[in-house]
Parts: sequence; structure tokens; C-alpha cells
Amino acid sequence: MKHDLPNFALLIDADNDTPDIIAPIIEEITRDARLSVRRVYGDFTTPHLAKWRETLANHGIHPIQQYQNSVGKNASDSALIIDAMDLLHGRRLDGFCLVSSDGDFTRLATRIREDGLSVVGFGRKHAPKAFVSACERYTYVENLGFAPESAPPAASASVPVATSAQSSLGSTSSRNGDISPEIKSRPPTGKSPATEHIKLKSQLLRAYTNVADEDGWALVSRIALYLRANHSDFDPRSHGASNFIKLLQTSGSFELKQRKQGNGTAHFCRPTKRPMSTEYIAALKAAVATGQGIDGWTSLAAIGNHLRENGYNLESSGCASLTEAMHACGLFDMRDASGAHKDFRLGKRTA
Repeated sequence: MKHDLPNFALLIDADNDTPDIIAPIIEEITRDARLSVRRVYGDFTTPHLAKWRETLANHGIHPIQQYQNSVGKNASDSALIIDAMDLLHGRRLDGFCLVSSDGDFTRLATRIREDGLSVVGFGRKHAPKAFVSACERYTYVENLGFAPESAPPAASASVPVATSAQSSLGSTSSRNGDISPEIKSRPPTGKSPATEHIKLKSQLLRAYTNVADEDGWALVSRIALYLRANHSDFDPRSHGASNFIKLLQTSGSFELKQRKQGNGTAHFCRPTKRPMSTEYIAALKAAVATGQGIDGWTSLAAIGNHLRENGYNLESSGCASLTEAMHACGLFDMRDASGAHKDFRLGKRTA
């Protein structure tokens, strides 16, 4: 039911963005929460905020007028922060949705989370990393399936900002399920596609390593949760995929399979097996045999040390990590050791 959803407040920094992003943001957040408070902050007497009027009426958003009393000062930020703290201490909300790309809200986000509430942020890809990381989840509006207007410059009391025609809205993204339209978006500016692909592959493999079962398979939903917990702005749409499963499929680094999970089935994955030289495979087997304890298990660190001492480097395996190489050859079982450490032994991997 609708009222089983968590109760959120939507607070919008109008001086920092344009009204065309609001409809997709509301559709995105209301899939998982209900918005009992909807407020937008700014000086709506200035020309560059005049076009907010229609958006406010269409979405039931209450405008909080803040006059520019001093040149170069942003009274809207202060008003938003004060209201957020009042709502926080009212103890009737489960979380906040902050719409801004302004790093001045970093401390507000961390303060809200210190009280155990969720903070979901929406903004543009130029948002400061500190603010992005302070949010539990941060979604770039460029990933919402439409072409937003350029963000306006900061409002000034002495220099009015010219308005531009409001852009038309496209369809919003769908939730990370199996049935959803593909949404194409470019990687963040300033980084080449090749660099982004390498970074993505590293993130996926690291997450896989930390949540994989002893049989080498990892629950896809656990990998997604791990990535979200460690990278608040992680979003498959940033890499041209509409959901996480499609991202794994297009990465070329994982094989997926549906397996039994509880009373139903769920998606599991493991690194794709890659051709590896018989010499390197033999070196891996020798490393496991040399370093194994009385229980037959060998630590990943011991395997790595043995390979280096015998002149083998990771590049020879064609894999991005030693853990991936151990899985890729398909000859070893894995178990969790202390913390995030893994142990391996020679064995037959079960399907």
C-alpha cells in the first residue's frame, strides 16, 4: 500500500537548478517513498526563477520566498537548511530528498544521516564529490532519460539572469528490474570511455570478491547493494545500461545464471572464464599446493607471494585481479577467511 512507503521531504534549491528536472525526480523518488513535504527555495521575484511557477502548480510544491538581501549571499541555502533541521527534529520523517548540486549542503546531509534518516540527493555531474558521498544515494539528473537545461548561474541581486525556453520532458528511468527500456547516457565528462570501462570493471570485480559464496557465485542484488553502499553515485545508467543486470551482461566480465534462492529464484553471477596459458594455470596450482595449511586451504596472499617469487606477474593471466584469475581457470574452491580475505584450494567447482 502507498502508506507503507517511507515518508520523505523533498527540498529543492531553485537557485541551483532548473524546473525541467523536477518531474523526472519526483517519479524516480516516489517509486520507493511518499513525499509528504514538497518545498522549493529561491527568490522568485527574479527573472531567472519566473519559469518555476507552472512547475510548482503541476506538482504541488510549496515555494519558500527568500529575497536577496545582500549581494553575493544565498539566503535560500540558509532557509533550506533551517527548515530541514526543523523537520528533522519533528521526528515524523524517514528521510530527505535534497535537489541541488551545491556543496554547501554537505554538512546538512551528514547531520541528517547522523540521526539515522536516509538522504537521497539529485543533481548534476559537476556536483562536488563531498556532497555526493555525504548522501546515502545520489542520482545524476543526466541519467533520468531526458536532456535537462543547463543549470543557471547563482542568482545575484544586482545582475539579473536571462531566462531560456523550458525544455520538453522525456520519459523517466525505470527501476532496476529485468524489464525496462534501455537508457543511453554518456560517462561523466573529463574521462575517456576506456578509462571509465576499466574503473567500472575494477569496481564490479571488487564488489564480487567481497560478497561471493564459497562456490564462486555471488548474488547479483548483494553486489548492487555493496556498490551502492561504497559509491553513493553508482548508477548503471551512467554506463549506458538501464539496470544492474544489463550492466553485468554488457560488461563482458561476468556470466549470469538464475539459481534457487529461498522459495524462488534469483540472479547469480561469477567472472567469465577466460583463456589462460597452461603455464600460468600450472603456476597457480603449484602456488596453492605450496602454501596450503593442514586443512588444504591457501590464503590469497600466499598464492600471490609464490607467483611473484617465481617470476609470474598478473598481466600474464589476462585478468584484472588475482582473485579473478583464480575463478577464471575454474579449478579452485573459495572460502571467506578473516575480514575480506579469501582462501583457495584445488577442487571441483559446483554448478
